[in-house]
Amino acid sequence: MEKLQQVSIGIGSNINREQNIRKAVQYLTKFYQQIKVSPVYESEALGFKGPPFFNLVVSFLTHDSLLTVQEHCKEIEQQFGKPSETEKYCSRTLDLDVLLYANLVQPAKPNGEPELPRAEVLTSAFVLKPLADLHPLHVHPVQKETLQNLWQQFLHSEAGQRQALNTVAFRW
Repeated sequence: MEKLQQVSIGIGSNINREQNIRKAVQYLTKFYQQIKVSPVYESEALGFKGPPFFNLVVSFLTHDSLLTVQEHCKEIEQQFGKPSETEKYCSRTLDLDVLLYANLVQPAKPNGEPELPRAEVLTSAFVLKPLADLHPLHVHPVQKETLQNLWQQFLHSEAGQRQALNTVAFRW
């Protein structure tokens, strides 16, 4: 049995977003116990015109391999009608992305394992802020800085100035 690994997954939706976010977290609890959930943030669609997104990050410990976690995410997305191949910039019923798997650093692999850490951790407020909320003292495995410090740096960057986030009073 593999040792317990800390996993963080970004969740986003801009179609029936409150319902889809709530159900995605419920589905994840079928696979994983003791899930920690960040605050939910609303952000504008990036790269296309569309309704605003709700985004959050969930985190949990698991013995599952990265590939198994990735397969669970894809299975949940498909339950909500997301096709296996979609455009990068489009409206979504549900999007689940593995952001961090322990301190693993790797490019995307042909077997379906994603690039880690996911690039959006450093470029998207809707990923970095909820991740820093959950794990402020976690050290990014490439940048060698805490997520809290990376968020503070991002806030003062040009990208950070352009990406507005609003905290959502989300009823679980």
